[in-house]
Amino acid sequence: MSRYVFPGHPAYLETAAAELGHPESAAPARRIAALTSMANLCAQAALAQPGHVAGILAKAAEFRDQIATALRAADLMLADVEAGRQQAPGPDPASDVDPEGGEKPPAPLSGRVRQSRNPRDRS
Repeated sequence: MSRYVFPGHPAYLETAAAELGHPESAAPARRIAALTSMANLCAQAALAQPGHVAGILAKAAEFRDQIATALRAADLMLADVEAGRQQAPGPDPASDVDPEGGEKPPAPLSGRVRQSRNPRDRS
């Protein structure tokens, strides 16, 4: 009886990208950590003892669910921005000019203050 040999995730990425009509997206998608982890688990399951396969595949399914959740969140984000951009025009929130004529101060990138890694650097 021959054993199943897992072909690795590049083959699946190329197939998926071709099916979606975006073959150029296969290479960058190789850097998605959850997909790489899932592929590693699938490869392990292909070679594992029968008693270990179900547990390994269950962990791989967790990664699949994370990827599916991220895909859905991406779809929701895009739809929300597209819908918001189609609403009545108003002041451009990305504009660097305040409606009262002055320049807007730059918005903070996050709620955290950037800390230097070097304790001597106080800037």
